[in-house]
Amino acid sequence: DEAKALYEWNYRKQLLRIQAEASGTGWSDVQDDIFGEEFLLERPLMTAIASPEPVVLLIDEIDKTDQEFEAMLLEILSDFQISIPELGTVSAKSHPVVLLTSNNSRELTEALKRRCLYLWLDYPSAEREIEIIRLHAPDVDEQLAARLVEVVDMVRELDLKKPPSISES
Repeated sequence: DEAKALYEWNYRKQLLRIQAEASGTGWSDVQDDIFGEEFLLERPLMTAIASPEPVVLLIDEIDKTDQEFEAMLLEILSDFQISIPELGTVSAKSHPVVLLTSNNSRELTEALKRRCLYLWLDYPSAEREIEIIRLHAPDVDEQLAARLVEVVDMVRELDLKKPPSISES
């Protein structure tokens, strides 16, 4: 959601600050103090936008988010800035390269599709898939890995809502 992607306030730290203030301090003095940058927890989108160095921002499985998140993401990435009501606007010092992945579990909005270049990746060759399996499970027998890839490939040929991916192999 938006809070996990952009920023959140460190409520525990804010509460400690309020409790540590002298009893005679007014709310306006404390309020100005607890909504400073030291109480802000940057999340991935804000970190990418605020980075002084060029970065690559990977938003994995965009199709698993809701359309509201997608709309918020479009708004942020159109201007490469985030408005924080208590602090002002954080603008990108350099535009991140943004990569989105999708498993096609839901149709993406037309607005997002119009702003993307597509690269459809097919499954790797059987030899490459065996290499991937052996990388993650080095002790697996070569013949077992080959048979597994063969069976998974046969399952992918079935009329399934979601065929098995490499991670399922």
